[in-house]
Amino acid sequence: MDESGLTRGAVVAGLVCLLGLTGGRAGAQNGRRVYDEHLRVKLDQQVTAAKEIQVDAGGWFNFAMFHYDDASADRTRTLRQYQLRGWASANLFRVHQFYVRGLVGWDDWNSGDNPTGGRGDEDVDPEFERAWYKLDVGQWIRNRTGEKAPVSLSVKVGREFATIGTSLVLSMPLDLIQLDAAVGDWEVMGLLAKTRSRTPNIDASEPVGDRQQRCFWGVEAKYRGFDRHRPFVYWLDQKDRTAAKPEDALQAYEYTSRYLGAGSTGSLILRDLRYQFEIVGEWGSTFSEGETARKDRIRAMAMDVLLEYLFRTPTRPKVSYEYLFGSGDASRRASATATIGGNRAGTRDHAFNAFGFRDTGLAFAPQIANLNIHTIGASFFPLEHIELCKKMEVGTKVFFYHKAVSGPISDTTATEIPNKWVGWEWDVFCNWRVTSDLTWTIRYGGFQPGTAFADRSCRQFLLTAVTFSF
Repeated sequence: MDESGLTRGAVVAGLVCLLGLTGGRAGAQNGRRVYDEHLRVKLDQQVTAAKEIQVDAGGWFNFAMFHYDDASADRTRTLRQYQLRGWASANLFRVHQFYVRGLVGWDDWNSGDNPTGGRGDEDVDPEFERAWYKLDVGQWIRNRTGEKAPVSLSVKVGREFATIGTSLVLSMPLDLIQLDAAVGDWEVMGLLAKTRSRTPNIDASEPVGDRQQRCFWGVEAKYRGFDRHRPFVYWLDQKDRTAAKPEDALQAYEYTSRYLGAGSTGSLILRDLRYQFEIVGEWGSTFSEGETARKDRIRAMAMDVLLEYLFRTPTRPKVSYEYLFGSGDASRRASATATIGGNRAGTRDHAFNAFGFRDTGLAFAPQIANLNIHTIGASFFPLEHIELCKKMEVGTKVFFYHKAVSGPISDTTATEIPNKWVGWEWDVFCNWRVTSDLTWTIRYGGFQPGTAFADRSCRQFLLTAVTFSF
């Protein structure tokens, strides 16, 4: 992003329409997260310019519209969402960096459509999405001595978006303390964090589904001694401290987990053949369905392989293939991600659950637990010879979903538990940066359920968004 773009900041206006979506509430929320992640990347791309002293500020306005069928309630819901964000940043002598971003909003539901049972329209309580301070110790030493420090070290404290590995296990905003160090060919990151109070739970069970209170600590090491490869290894530990409200005398809730992951990113054989690989094992303990005292062990794993090739020819075509795997549990009754309908008491839980993000399709958008997902994608810039349309990208993705074992997945409307064929989805999109200040996106997804669903009706999801920067 150029300096003028940084000074102007960004203002985002989005319009999102979900047409004929027959999935459950969780599917609709996960589909909206695909949009939220796209928007989050745009907002988090801001970096304070490397000047001795700089103060900057800006804001965003975002309008979104959602229209979808909620299969869990057998009805259609419509939401118009208005959001206003403001941000400010400061950089002092390249040593001290401050950033804050606030959000206020208004949710306008059609009469009776609010799934929480609240009133039709309600305001979103003001919150700080980001608020952090970063101290660059290495730069401080260089400013004082004029020489580069043997160890590069920085400390960040506050509310920030956190990732580890390739974001398969962790990708969410947290209140954190993060240490980043570089020694020779090694980069090391240490993390101590907790979830925000409003974070939706990975466990959709009532009465804990609308929030989670979890503590994280982790460490990641990356090796940068190779020209074309960046291998990494990490450990992440999370403790579940979510209390059921109201308390449930017949069910205890806790999902405490640990993750050991390894992988690499870079290019293979050809310079323009990019790859990404990650494999992770999960251990921990959880209360199974119907348990209030005894916990059962978690033994699960996941894997992601991505290949992407960019052709250096006119229109810049790009093709990709991704394989995602999340282990499943045949003993779970109805859900791969919740306590209610989850693991059978007295058995190990083999369903993989974590806090990361992957694009698993716009209309279906499942969690990866108990799924093999194959994704084929392609995109290009068809009108790059026209100045106005030079940065218009058009593309498509096709997803194929198949169960790892004959058990439930995250979508509880997949009631034909023994059947492994989940279905397939076709997404198409267009991303157009009209000017340096204006971008437009449209994306459509259609999911055709397989034999794992009793209702085989096609699910559709349409998203369109406009981003204006100033």
